Amino acid sequence: MVYHFDVNDLNNIHQNGEPLSIVIQGPWLQKNIQESALICRHWRQMFPEAEIIVSISSSDFIDFSINTGENVLPEVAYAAFKIDTIRKEALKVLFDTADIVIKAPDALPLPPIKNDTQSLNNINLQIQSAKAGLKYASRKYALRIRNDLCLMSKKFIDVYKRHAHDVRRHYASFTQRILIPEIFTINPLTLYRMPFHYSDWFHFGLTEDIRNLWEDVEDVSFCDAIYYENHPFLKDTNVLEKRFLIRLAVEQFIHFPYFKKKFPFLKLDRHNDTRSVNESLYMMADNFTVANLTEIQAYINKYQHVVKKISKHTRVECISQNILDSIIKSPESLIDTIYTQQKKRSDHRMFWGYDRRTALFRRGRNTFNSFLRWYRDS
Repeated sequence: MVYHFDVNDLNNIHQNGEPLSIVIQGPWLQKNIQESALICRHWRQMFPEAEIIVSISSSDFIDFSINTGENVLPEVAYAAFKIDTIRKEALKVLFDTADIVIKAPDALPLPPIKNDTQSLNNINLQIQSAKAGLKYASRKYALRIRNDLCLMSKKFIDVYKRHAHDVRRHYASFTQRILIPEIFTINPLTLYRMPFHYSDWFHFGLTEDIRNLWEDVEDVSFCDAIYYENHPFLKDTNVLEKRFLIRLAVEQFIHFPYFKKKFPFLKLDRHNDTRSVNESLYMMADNFTVANLTEIQAYINKYQHVVKKISKHTRVECISQNILDSIIKSPESLIDTIYTQQKKRSDHRMFWGYDRRTALFRRGRNTFNSFLRWYRDS
C-alpha cells in the first residue's frame, strides 16, 4: 500500500513551521518552570510560524480554582510569584511564546509501575493533557511532545521524509507514518517481551493520525495499576518482566486500544502476553518510523546520558529502524532470521546480566581478586 503526501508541507515546516502544531504537555512545577520556558522559547525560535499549544497536566504553584475555563489566565499564574522574579519571568516567556495555554482535566497519580522504583505513575495526567492539547491543534501536522524534551535541530523532519515512501502493507492504518523515538520502543523479541510498547515521548505526523491514536485511550484504573500485587505472572515470565506491578506498561495502554479497534483479533491481556507479538512488529513497520535520538539531536535532562551514549542493555532492549527496515523489505525475514538474531542477543545479555550462575561467578572472581590484592600488598 502506498500513501502519497505533499512534500511541500514538510518543506514549509522545515522553513518556518507554518503547517505545524506543537503540543507541549506536562506539569508546571516550581523546579521545572524555568526549563519549560527555555524549551518553549526554543520551539518558537526554531519554528516562528508554528502553532504552539501548552497543555498543563498539573502544577504545584497555580491555584486553578480561581481560573475561569480551560484557558489559563496569565494573571492567575503570575500571582504565585510576586517576589520570585526569575520564575515570574519564566512564566512571561511561556505566555509570550505559546499561542494557547490550557489546564488539562485533573487526574491522580497512580502507584509505581515497577517494584524497583518509588516514582509514581503519572499516566492518567499524561493522557488527559495529551488529549486536551490535541483538541486545540489546528494545523495539518502535529508534534506532541513531553515538556522536558526538546529537539535541538530540524533533523527529525529529514528522518520522517527519509522513510515516508517506504512500502506499507496490510497493517497500515495511519494515513502516513508517525515518527516516534527509539528509546523505550521495546523490542518484544528480547529482554522485555512486551508487544505494542511503542515509545510515547513524542509523536510527529499528521494531526488527524495522532489525534485518532489518542482518541480511544482511557484512564488506567487503580486495579490495573497494581495488577500483579494480587495476580500471578504468566508461567514463563523472566526476571525483568517480574519487576512490573501494572497489568500493561504505560506505552501499551496508550497505543494498543487504537490498533485493537482497527484489528479486533489482536490480544494483549498482560504486559508480556506474546500472542500477537508478530502483528505488533508488522504494525510498527507499517505505521511508525523510529528515530535515533542522537541523530535528531534530542535533549532531555533526565535521560541525556542515554541519548549521548546508549548502553548495551538499552541497545538490546529497544528496537532500531534497521530492524524495521528488514521487516519492511522482507516481511518473512521476521520468522526466517530476525527471531534467531534477536533471541541470540537477548540470551547473551540475560546470561551475563541477570543469570544467577553468572552472578555467583562474578562474586567468586571478585573475592579471589580481593585476596590477591591483599596478598600482594601485605
